[in-house]
Parts: sequence; structure tokens; C-alpha cells
Amino acid sequence: MASPTLVPATPTVPPPTPSPAAAAEAKRIFLGYYVPYDSSSWVTLEAHADSIDYVVAQWTTVDACGNIGSRDDRTLIAFARARGIKVLPSLFTSSAWLNHRLLTEEAVTSRAIQQLVDYVIAEGYAGLDVDLEDVSASDRTAYTTFVARLSTALHQKSKLLTLALPAKTSDVTTGWGGAFDYAALAQHLDLAMIMTYAYTIASSQPGSTAPYDWVDRAIAFATSQIPPEKVLLGLAFWGYDWNTTSGAPASALRYSQAAAIAKQYGVQITKDPATRSANFTYTAGRDDAPVGQELLPKLNHDISVRSQPACPVPSPTSRPQPTATATPTPAPTQHHVVWLEDAESTFEHLAIADKYHTAGVGAWRLGQEDPAVWPLLSRWRKGS
Repeated sequence: MASPTLVPATPTVPPPTPSPAAAAEAKRIFLGYYVPYDSSSWVTLEAHADSIDYVVAQWTTVDACGNIGSRDDRTLIAFARARGIKVLPSLFTSSAWLNHRLLTEEAVTSRAIQQLVDYVIAEGYAGLDVDLEDVSASDRTAYTTFVARLSTALHQKSKLLTLALPAKTSDVTTGWGGAFDYAALAQHLDLAMIMTYAYTIASSQPGSTAPYDWVDRAIAFATSQIPPEKVLLGLAFWGYDWNTTSGAPASALRYSQAAAIAKQYGVQITKDPATRSANFTYTAGRDDAPVGQELLPKLNHDISVRSQPACPVPSPTSRPQPTATATPTPAPTQHHVVWLEDAESTFEHLAIADKYHTAGVGAWRLGQEDPAVWPLLSRWRKGS
């Protein structure tokens, strides 16, 4: 596919990473995604602020009319600024229908861009992260054009634009990553968070979510299309537990929860030599109580709510739900397979980041990680 004709961006904002000549003396970047619905994100941010350069907060939304809403955490913002951490709100979507309207309806596009820029300026953020997921491949040109327009508007105000981009190993133009033209996007973004995870998902067969060879090939491709000093390798800070007896979708796990399961059933977490990820298996009794996640107290933070006006555009009619069927009696024993990313696999992925001279790494998400990643990341950021 030919690259679209774009309005060139003329950034006035300094690049978030140093020039190649100074790169050897600069620390590597760590960017962490923060979610307000799980206080473990706050616990990690508070404990490891000295290892975090950017916190990307998933509290911003857009509706079908292009109106922006948010729940800005003033407590977090003040904490981050006091410690020199740049805060970027993340515009997250996961609807192909909504993305299509945002990218192709001129009135919606213009309204969203104007409101996003006004929002970033009013709140004094360092910039904006855009994480549009489930963009139809047919909207590839429209996505690039949207990014170009948003980038120009943000750069004119000396604000950064970061993009969360699906990982791919070649310039496919179909499927989940088909809408994202790395080469065309490169001139408009300041940092590209390559989501080198979700190789397997809850509905997949059991396996690593971030196998080493695939991560290596994805970052090799990304840095061939986007200047390496703009690329962040995405780290997975979680795992999945598949019940292979029932065949139900996997459950996502924090590292701490996976470790608790392994301890409860007396099994070792081992390293898979092919994927370089961690895994283990266990057999649970039908009536075993599931190992729950650690319950943390709710945060008493100062939240500023930005409400959206009513949007008269109805969303598509949801698909009819399947007819309920009788649930079979579970087998007496349930076989489970767990795959997760830990400090050892993180160490392997940091070596990939170094191999391709990326600006640094980013992680989904704060609060789910193996605690041992933090001393590792601290040393790595300093080049030691």
C-alpha cells in the first residue's frame, strides 16, 4: 500500500531522548502504564518512583462525538511532578466502531483533536499517549492522518506524543496490526511503545505471552521503520493461568498471585528454554478455593472529573447472547498451565532493547510485576 500524503510535522518540543552522539551518556527510559482501578499500580509507583521516567495514566476516554472525558488523579500528578516523573494521560479505546468514527468522521476527528490538545495544556501534562486498539486495517491511512494532525497540534504547543503500537514482525496490512504503518508514523511520534506482548491471550492455547524470538523479531522490524531512539520495547508484567481440563479462557495473573499458586501446590516455577519465559503446571481439586489476589485498600485520592456532554450517536446494537446451556459437572481434578514473565525473562528482553539501541522500555502495567525486576531495571537504566 502506498503511504498517504501527510501534513509534515514540525516539532518544537525537544526530543524525549538525547541525540545519538549523547546517547551513550544518557540513562535508558522506563515508561510504566498506570491504571486507576487497581491500587497495586499506586503501590508500585510510590515505591519505585526513582526508576520511572514516564507514567502513562489510563484515565482518559473519547465518545462517538469526539468529546473527551477524564478522571485526573491530582494526588498522583503532584506526587509524580515532585519526583521528576512526566505524566502522560492515555487515550485508550478498544472498539473498531468507535475508532472508525474517530478517524474518519471529520467533525468527530477535529473535535477530538482540539479537545485533547486543550486538555493536555490545561492540565499541564508533558504530552499525550494514544492507545487505540482494534483499529480496522481498512482505516490504516485514516489512522496515520489522525496521528499526523494530532502530532502537529501537540508539537506546536511543545507537547509530546507517544503511541502504543501492536507488535509485528513485518509490515502486514491485515489483522490486528494492519492499521499501523510504522514508517509513516515515525516522523510524527516522539516515542513508540511497541506492545511486544499478547502473543498469546486468554482465549489462546497455553503459551508465552512474550516469547523471546518473537520479541526480538518485532523489535528488529520496529527499529528498521522507526528511529531506534524513539522506540520502547514493551515488557509484560503479568501471566495467564489456563485450566486445560475445562477449556475455559485463561485468567490473568499478577506475578504475586502466580507465585502464591505455585507455593500452594508445591510446584516450581521453571524457565522454558525456547521462549525464555517462566511457566509451571499444577493440578487442583474440583473444590479447591482459588488463590485470590492480594486485596489492597481503596485509594483516597483527589480525583478531578471531566464529564462529557450527552452524545446522541447510538453505539451499534450488541450481538445477541448465546442461549444458556446446562453446565457440565466439573471433573474431580483440574489441570492448569501457567505462563508468566518474571525478572529473568525481563533481563532477556532488556538485552534485546540494548541489541537494537532502543530508547528504553515500557511496561504493561505497574502493580503486576515480579518485585525482582526493580533492582534490575534500576541498574539497567543507569547502564550498569
